[in-house]
Amino acid sequence: MRTILIIAAALFIAFTGCVTMPDPVPDPYLADKSAEDAKTIDKLTGDIIAKNHEIKGMRNKVKETDHALEVEKGRLSILQEERKLLFEKKKQFVLENDQARIDENKKMIFDKDNEIDSQNARVEYTATLLEHTAFRNEVLESELAVLIAQLNFEKARIAKAYLLKREEASGEDGKKQKKGEALTYDEKYLKYLDKQRESLASQKNDLEKLAVKLKMAEEKLKK
Repeated sequence: MRTILIIAAALFIAFTGCVTMPDPVPDPYLADKSAEDAKTIDKLTGDIIAKNHEIKGMRNKVKETDHALEVEKGRLSILQEERKLLFEKKKQFVLENDQARIDENKKMIFDKDNEIDSQNARVEYTATLLEHTAFRNEVLESELAVLIAQLNFEKARIAKAYLLKREEASGEDGKKQKKGEALTYDEKYLKYLDKQRESLASQKNDLEKLAVKLKMAEEKLKK
């Protein structure tokens, strides 16, 4: 039962993600599937379940990284407020003509500026990490869409053979019409699969660019 629910959830994501997705292949059309066909379907079904678990884990990472970014931003705000306070004290020391405290305050401002620079780098890195993690989640969802499209295409391929073998119509013209429909039954599923694969390839290319951006932010953090 749990497996069925997971598959249903995956199919729901795919249906809501693209209105042009072909309708599911009716189960009766799979009646003549071979042992090899059944093995392929079971493999893809297992891959879909595993991908769903992977997506759930990545979504948790997105939430964790988003929280981490808010923490880093909070620390930056505190440092900036501390810097403002140091400048207020500087005004007081200048009015009092207290050179020793002016010099000490100057050093504290210098140190605080360094802390702020470092914290800005941490905020930038964490923001980039969040962007990268969120996009990784999108790629996983696209990989799920490809798996579902591939599963449906495999079913459509089986259904095509079933329809060619079993479908009958009254009259010679009816037979030709039905046979023509059966011959092209799997084409829309293949087109949809190709479209999902193309979209995934584009996303993976964008993910590589984000990985470079993340690496640069990481290097900046080390300075």
